[in-house]
Amino acid sequence: MNDLITVLRAFLQIYTICVLAWALISWLPMVSPSLAYNSTVLAIRKFLDSVVEPYIRLFRFVPPVRIGMQQLDLSALVAIIVLQFGGNLVISLLARAVGAE
Repeated sequence: MNDLITVLRAFLQIYTICVLAWALISWLPMVSPSLAYNSTVLAIRKFLDSVVEPYIRLFRFVPPVRIGMQQLDLSALVAIIVLQFGGNLVISLLARAVGAE
């Protein structure tokens, strides 16, 4: 059972990194338009969209924040917070249930 907890912790961290990478890559067109349409970046973006977008879509109800002329989508931030709290809660409850704290 300790192996399951270890795998769940690793999955939680990897998925969090994927959400962060997705958010950063979504800002690329504003920062560097030429890099945003690089074939390697597009392939990474396509992969991250397929992995992260279904989860992020759950948090699209969060209104974007206007900063100057730009709008900042906070759904990724809310998704990471929920993922960390929820994931750590599940792992903690599972560890406590099997006595593997």
